[in-house]
Amino acid sequence: MKPIFPALAVALSGLDASAAAQGIENFEVETGLSTLGIYIAPKVDVAPRWQMRAPIYLGTLSDTFDASRNDIRTEIDGKITFNSVGLMADYKLGNAGFRLSGGVAIGGVKLEGSTDRLTLEGTDYLADFSVTVTPTNNMAPVLAAGFAGNLGENWGILAELGARITSFQISTTGQEALPAPERAQFEADLARVNSDLRDIRFLPFLTLGVTLRF
Repeated sequence: MKPIFPALAVALSGLDASAAAQGIENFEVETGLSTLGIYIAPKVDVAPRWQMRAPIYLGTLSDTFDASRNDIRTEIDGKITFNSVGLMADYKLGNAGFRLSGGVAIGGVKLEGSTDRLTLEGTDYLADFSVTVTPTNNMAPVLAAGFAGNLGENWGILAELGARITSFQISTTGQEALPAPERAQFEADLARVNSDLRDIRFLPFLTLGVTLRF
């Protein structure tokens, strides 16, 4: 995830410069929980109806994930890592707190785990597998709609629903232990699964939190 940190520095330096130009009273920070991880985003006004925001999502979740299908039970012991940064332009719709947003995100959600059984295209494979699920691209466009309402002079609430325009891919190790004909079938089934995953081009997300104005 090394490319995230230079991008983060550029995004935050741009917001700092804008905040200095606009005045500290126009600088805000959003924070909360998202389906993409723990959320924090510095934000600054750049025009009467426009704001720039640098959302950051961080966190990890370790668990046993159920990937069962039909009558075949598959459990993956693994970890989901949330690690991404973005740059968003927010357009305010009137004065009620609603906004439309567009931008780009770098990084994403990654699943790493292990299992002794995988079911691909209806076929059950038994081996000591390591499984990794990652976005097909490290950079993705983002579209969202949200609401940021006031709870007083300095505090507010926020909700955002959006989607990253991206798809995912699965990579595995451990199939080397399968007999040659079974391994060939495994590789073909995995390729078909990844082809199906590429047809799913959106990762929806929901964020809930608060805002703090300085």
